[in-house]
Amino acid sequence: MIEMVERRLKPDVYTYGAFISGYSMVGEMLVADAYFREMIGYSIAPNGVVYTALIDGYCKVGDTEGALLIFRSMLGQGVLADVQTYSVLINGLLRNGKLQEAVHVFAELCEKGLIPDVYTYSSLISGFCKQGDIIEAFKLHDEMCQKGINPNIFTYNALINGLCKSGDMERAKELFDGISEKGLALNGVTYATIIDGYCKSGNVAEAFQLFDEMPLKGIPPDSFVYNALVSGCCKEGNTEKAFSLYQEMMQKGFASTITFNTLIDGFCKSGKLNEANQLVNEMVDKQVIPDHVTFTILIDYLCKAGMMEAAEELFLEMQKRNLMPTIVTYTSLLHGYSRRGDRSKMFSLFEELVAKGIEPDEVAYNMIVDAYYEEGNTEKAFKLWNELVDKGVMQKGDFSNALALLEKMGSQGFTPSLATCSNVVQGLNEAGCEDKATRVLESMVRFKWIPDSTSLSDFSNEYQKDAISQGNQH
Repeated sequence: MIEMVERRLKPDVYTYGAFISGYSMVGEMLVADAYFREMIGYSIAPNGVVYTALIDGYCKVGDTEGALLIFRSMLGQGVLADVQTYSVLINGLLRNGKLQEAVHVFAELCEKGLIPDVYTYSSLISGFCKQGDIIEAFKLHDEMCQKGINPNIFTYNALINGLCKSGDMERAKELFDGISEKGLALNGVTYATIIDGYCKSGNVAEAFQLFDEMPLKGIPPDSFVYNALVSGCCKEGNTEKAFSLYQEMMQKGFASTITFNTLIDGFCKSGKLNEANQLVNEMVDKQVIPDHVTFTILIDYLCKAGMMEAAEELFLEMQKRNLMPTIVTYTSLLHGYSRRGDRSKMFSLFEELVAKGIEPDEVAYNMIVDAYYEEGNTEKAFKLWNELVDKGVMQKGDFSNALALLEKMGSQGFTPSLATCSNVVQGLNEAGCEDKATRVLESMVRFKWIPDSTSLSDFSNEYQKDAISQGNQH
């Protein structure tokens, strides 16, 4: 561009378009946007190709708001968006998990009299399948067929994936078997998707039949297929077959950290700690770097086996390697200390995870609340339980200990927040435990936490609003 200016050659929309497309493709949106503003400064009107490149670029870097802004700017400037522009935007929104926004743009496309192509339909179908909405996905499939738009292999791969995730392997196999009849060639993704589905549903035998069929169809199995089969074998407890597959993967250069982690987990669950440790050593020898999942699997096994000293050593080792323990790692250790009855270790570990900015989950909260309760520290137990409920960490219906705990707290003079009262009663009520909700409500009235006249319906109206207001003040 500089050379052109020096030669007094005037850049045009195609010159700028080439630069903008190039930088957008690699996600350099600051540079792409600078060229875009420069061309406008020179009164060179961007065309649809330039706008589409920018939309695609912003979606690639996860800036869907920027992409929509460019799209609206394009329409505002009187540049007509074609099916390709709409498709790029829809696909970009879906890649970023913005299904509803994509549906809205799709509706706009149809309202303008444009005919969506197979790429547009397939992207939306894939989006609905990933969300688990198989009904809507098949509605779109039927719609495109009615419009004379033939689904391609990408469309069918998305539908098979959706059916596998929903556990409907029978329909997935029917769709799989019918693809060839439609004149389409099965590809590696088709096989990988259904093999993974069978492995996750526990039908490893059917998965291996398809695995054996792949070479006959000229489709070499990839690392995804092998990893799915290794996982399926481990779930069945067939670690010998899993290890055999792993050896094949090593020969083909397919084995990754995921492979090692799956097999290590399988060995641990089968009580084969020596084999698991050998595999960890082999990881290091093969220069496959263990990650936080590797360490968490081993720590979890050691905790369940009551080998807390070994678990602690691994816990320290993973941090020396700059691998951050997750809430799963901490929960495994908490379970281990809980089994041993070492509540002081549980308390210090819980404080450590909170200090490190790790958000405790429901399991961790419940364990530590129980530990403080058993320790006789009712005040601390109640404070944490109150926090658990107020944060909405507790799942609906999981208030089985609510009555006993509230009775204990009330008798010791503690008063829960109004948000806690509301959440507990509402949680029980919505879970269909109206009897328990009524008993909890009676306890709250008896301890004078709420007025005598309060009813269950009040918590759905006035008290719920007050609780939200009170929660916001905190």
